[in-house]
Amino acid sequence: MDVLLNWALRGAYITIGAGAGLWILRWLQVNWRSSSERWTVRIAAVTLLLAGVYTIAHVRLLVQRSAIEEGREIYAVFGDPRRTEMRRAEVRGWMLDCTAREDGALAYYRERDGVVERTYPLGEAGANLIGGGEGPETRDYTIEILFADELRRPGTFMELGALHPAGEDLAVTLCRNVTAEAYEQLARVGRPGAVVVQDASNGAVLAYAATGGPEEPPLGIKRYSPPGSVFKLALSALWWESGMPDDISIPCPAEIEVTSRATISNFGNIGRGMVEGPAGMLIPSCNTAAVWMAQRLREEVGSEAFVEAYRRWGFEPYEEIPPRDSIGDFWRTRSDAWTRRMTPAPSRLRISGRTGDAEWAQLSIGQGPLDVTVVGVSRFVQSIANDGVMLPPTIELDLALDSPRGQRVMRASTAEKLQEAMLQVVERGTGRGAGAIMQGTGWQIGGKTGTAQLAGRADNGWFASIVFDPEGEPRYTVVTLVVGGGGGSGAAATIAGRVARELVREPPVLGGAE
Repeated sequence: MDVLLNWALRGAYITIGAGAGLWILRWLQVNWRSSSERWTVRIAAVTLLLAGVYTIAHVRLLVQRSAIEEGREIYAVFGDPRRTEMRRAEVRGWMLDCTAREDGALAYYRERDGVVERTYPLGEAGANLIGGGEGPETRDYTIEILFADELRRPGTFMELGALHPAGEDLAVTLCRNVTAEAYEQLARVGRPGAVVVQDASNGAVLAYAATGGPEEPPLGIKRYSPPGSVFKLALSALWWESGMPDDISIPCPAEIEVTSRATISNFGNIGRGMVEGPAGMLIPSCNTAAVWMAQRLREEVGSEAFVEAYRRWGFEPYEEIPPRDSIGDFWRTRSDAWTRRMTPAPSRLRISGRTGDAEWAQLSIGQGPLDVTVVGVSRFVQSIANDGVMLPPTIELDLALDSPRGQRVMRASTAEKLQEAMLQVVERGTGRGAGAIMQGTGWQIGGKTGTAQLAGRADNGWFASIVFDPEGEPRYTVVTLVVGGGGGSGAAATIAGRVARELVREPPVLGGAE
């Protein structure tokens, strides 16, 4: 209707204008030689000339309307000084993935429909940590925001004096294909969860994927969960670190009475007679054997040995008030903003010489007053894969390539025994699902399942794993948490297996170096 009215008004204006022009033209023909109307004739002639110029210009506007509108839009974006300054202030360098190549960029610029825009190829898969996705302006936990100073730093000498330099590229350790696969597997499950992949030798975070809205903190870094039977790895490590016998027969009954009011039972209430050493406990994930081991260790080495060992492995003990302050040196980074915002809450457990028998038994199977984060568990598993040397995780590629120094947290022999036990868990224990996925690759995966029970809620599923190359060397770690995902041998192990398979399909070469 508006278009019809617009053209009707234009038609009326054209008719009136044409009529007036014709009348003036006829009047000029009659009075051109009249000396008494000389000035009137001149004015009429000029008026007719201006009307002709206006008519030609208006016709041109109508013919070139589309081109003119496009020009106005370009001016609005690039020509208006206020808008130009706003857009230039948003210019940042590219974010490159673990290959440090432009074809693996995690954030870059491209032109579409005549407009230059910042593009995030991973979309929601990277939005929880990288940036982009739906509602990116609300994501203040991302690399894009926390490394803004680095991304806006002048990239060349000529940009040093620029008000808004084009920015410097930032190479991170995250691998685009592995991160995408991890997020896809989480999305298939349809439950909240997180996946963290690390390079065992340098602590580089090769992939991080998590569910959650743009307003939520990263689930894998900020959210607590009991670890369930994954924590039996720590109990086994303490057993070997304390010099306890490796070939001892440990009872694994269907259930064990800890106190007159507390009984611990195995999954399915299944007893397995006697198992041999910590590995025999880990393979079927025998709860009652773990309780027996914890009781025996307490008698032999005392409660303080537990406290010291767990603290060394990144699990902070407390007696009454749980610690809330973040661990300042968790990450290896040059960014103060990243440290302040992304340092995880401390993994923690309530344990002391006053801990009762029932609570002690719960802790031995990863339950009770015990809270961990996915990155906290990942760092612990990385130390197992790195022959007992724990490295601070990093997402900065140059730091990962700079021969990081770590801290020995367990003997190499202890780490090797844990590695072998984890391989056995996958070969003939609760982690067989992950092993089946890796068949045919030439690589192996070893792991430990965990089922964290929460009152009134579905169980959380864990799978903490190490990926071994064809020569049998531990190369990567993959830790998966599926909130409400049931037992760790289900969705969590499946996700870890599929992520590991993608990881070894084309093993990452950090920085593209040979």
